[in-house]
Amino acid sequence: MESSVKVKNIFYLLIFYILGYMSSLFVGNIEKIDVIGIISSFKQESVIEEIKEPEVKAVCDQQIEQEPVFDPCPIQIDISGAVKSPGVYCFEKDSTVVDAIKKAKGFTPDAGFKYISMKINMATAMIDNAKIYIPFESDYNCTLLNFQLPKEIVEITIPDTAEEGDEVEEECISINEGSKDELDSLDGIGPSTAQKIIDGRPYTKLEDLLNVSGIGEATFNKFKEGICL
Repeated sequence: MESSVKVKNIFYLLIFYILGYMSSLFVGNIEKIDVIGIISSFKQESVIEEIKEPEVKAVCDQQIEQEPVFDPCPIQIDISGAVKSPGVYCFEKDSTVVDAIKKAKGFTPDAGFKYISMKINMATAMIDNAKIYIPFESDYNCTLLNFQLPKEIVEITIPDTAEEGDEVEEECISINEGSKDELDSLDGIGPSTAQKIIDGRPYTKLEDLLNVSGIGEATFNKFKEGICL
């Protein structure tokens, strides 16, 4: 028991001795040590670290914002019709219709070249998700078909106007242009009355004959169906 206490006391004395020796060294050389410079250097390093950290962070943020976004297919086009390889293809921006035709390996021999040259603008810029159809020659072929109505359904007759005109001339006698003999042939009209009809011309209506001397209503009714102006 006493031996352990002695060991402890010796250990404590050794520690105090070391501390005292180091303290004497520090006190003896304190004039040579630039305490203020050491403290200022620590402050300067901390200020530099504080300034550098946000600058590095800002540069990193700026680089992230400027990274371009890659689009593998900015313009997607469906081209079909008279092309050798129809399908859906991807194109770069500002691509035109002629680029789509080249991608589809060109026109087929039966393409409607006349219509294409007149109606399709090869320099037109394409837009995303558009449809391009190249017409065939057969798309614009027009054929006239003969058409006849069945006779059992519709009967088409063409009247003979010349014969009808002749019948009209035979059926009536003109009171303005008829001759004396023609007027004399009317029922109830004699040569003298026929001459009076001629002298009273022109007439605007058939009933004007009632004003001719010798023609009454009874006589007029006999021949009115056979006369005309």
